[in-house]
Amino acid sequence: MTISDVRFYFYPRRQRLERYLTMTHWGFAEWFTRRLKPLREQLRGPEAKGVDIVNFMLHEREKQAWRPDEWHRRLNTFEFSFVCDLSPLRDQTPLENIQKLMRFGATIAAQAPWPQMQAVSAALAAPLDDNDRATLVPYLTWPREATLRKLGYEGERLALFIENAREEARGPMREARCAR
Repeated sequence: MTISDVRFYFYPRRQRLERYLTMTHWGFAEWFTRRLKPLREQLRGPEAKGVDIVNFMLHEREKQAWRPDEWHRRLNTFEFSFVCDLSPLRDQTPLENIQKLMRFGATIAAQAPWPQMQAVSAALAAPLDDNDRATLVPYLTWPREATLRKLGYEGERLALFIENAREEARGPMREARCAR
């Protein structure tokens, strides 16, 4: 197996902030796979046998974080839990947040005990250029039309789903941004 996914999970105190961050930041994992593909050989090795996912678990409550500030191998993942205040993420655009999260992730990944994580660190540390930003932004929205088309939605069914999903998303996004 080869590391093919890097994910950021958010566990704030408020559920509406979690919903907002999931809707607006989760697509990064899908976009980031293209940065990992050229590094496939560096992401393989006996230390990473059976591992295909790297998880950064960001918690506001320390009691929810499993062994914070330590790298662990759990099933098919390399995982790092970190306790922090997630509320500043609601005040920035998803693109700005992703850039900061990438730098954070690069620093943490560089400290991991597995050599494959050095390649993950380098991929996260590489700054976003104009093309990266242009291709990433559509992944930081919900709903994403391209994803829905891959799932078989088309025509009127696609339009209706997008309309309903946008309406559903407005509430958590507005609430998260207004909650202090």
